[in-house]
Formats: sequence, structure tokens, C-alpha cells
Amino acid sequence: MLNKVTILAFDLDDTLWPCMPVIQHAEETLYAWLDQHYPRITANYNPQQLVDLRKEFTAQDKKYSVDLSMMRYEFLKKLATDNQYDVSEVADKGFDVFYNARQQVNFYDDVFPALERLSSKYRLGAITNGNANVEKVGLGHLMEHTISAIDLQIAKPDKRIYHALADSFDVPTEQILYIGDHPEYDVIGPQVAGLRAAWINREGHHWPQSLPLPKYQITNLFELEGLLEAH
Repeated sequence: MLNKVTILAFDLDDTLWPCMPVIQHAEETLYAWLDQHYPRITANYNPQQLVDLRKEFTAQDKKYSVDLSMMRYEFLKKLATDNQYDVSEVADKGFDVFYNARQQVNFYDDVFPALERLSSKYRLGAITNGNANVEKVGLGHLMEHTISAIDLQIAKPDKRIYHALADSFDVPTEQILYIGDHPEYDVIGPQVAGLRAAWINREGHHWPQSLPLPKYQITNLFELEGLLEAH
């Protein structure tokens, strides 16, 4: 069935680069900036306490799980308010510090060689629930369309986000192969929406027993190339 595929669409975090080191670096960069410019905040919270507080804040409203940039901005406003600093100043400047650091990713070694070759045969795109920016991370020349949960205010695995990608390419959903690491968001969700899907399992995780097995499974993008050539 992959012989009908004309579009390859990718998840970003933990599919094209490891996510946690990126977020940890961005958190550390923000904390150092707060410590320099707004020391009352860091006097009250060490780095781990600030992360824990942010997680508690995120859990207070479902909208923050869809719009991570809004969450970060609103959390900085709370920190400013609680510590008697100018709210707009802390939120505006602090968000820029975090956001710019968040775009400093380290790609898996297979990503650029494989994507460069695949881009000569397929149109490429992406869907992300996060706030990575394909232009800022260095993928803008390869990704024709990117769909973001933040832009749509709809997150994976809602089928509307996958349909939005198909609409952006103006193709039927069955012409898209979606590749990602999350069983529900990147495999089951796309399949329910009518896309093809391949699970990229870079770390040797076990597939959840509660879900139907993926039809296609790879460990890197070189294997994706082989899978496509075989079909």
C-alpha cells in the first residue's frame, strides 16, 4: 500500500532529535537568565522546584497541554506576579530566552542524509504537538508544510490535525505516510484519520499491549528508506 504514498510527514521531538536534552537545556538557560535578572524568583526556587511548579501549573488547565507556548508565557507571568516583578517584562523576555534555547536541537545522525534523499522523491511535512519551529531548527528547506497544535489549538491524536496536514498538501489522506515515536499520537491517531503510519522506535521501547500492532516499524530513517524502496 505504500506505493501510493506521495507525502512523508514526521513528528519532530523524539523522532528527528531527542527531546528531553533540548527541554532540559532550555530550562537551564531560562533559570540562569532569571537568576541574573530576577533573583527573587531563583531565591525562592531551585531549578528542580521551578520545574515541579511549572508541571503543577500546566496541570491546572487542559489548554496548556495543547498550547505549550501559552503555558510557558502564562507561567512566567505567574512567577513575576508572585515575586513582585513587572509581569509583561518577565513574560516577554523570559519566553524569548526559553523559546530560542528550545530550538537548539541535536539531530539524530540519520536525519539529514535520509531526509535529503527522500525529499528528491517525496514531498515532506511535519505535525507537532510541541513548539519546535522547523525554520529555526534548520529544517525549513526540507519541510513543505508543518502543522502545529499551537496554531490550530488542536493536538494529536485529534483526527482534525492530520486532516489539516492533508488539506495543506491538497492530497487524499491515504497518500500520506506519517512517521513518529508515540504509539497513539503518531501511529493509531494517523491511521484512524486515514493516513498510513510507521512507528519509529529508536530506543527499543515495548509497544503497548492495549493497542493493535503497527503495520510498519523502523528504528531509524535509513530503515524508512529501505521500507519505501521495498514497496
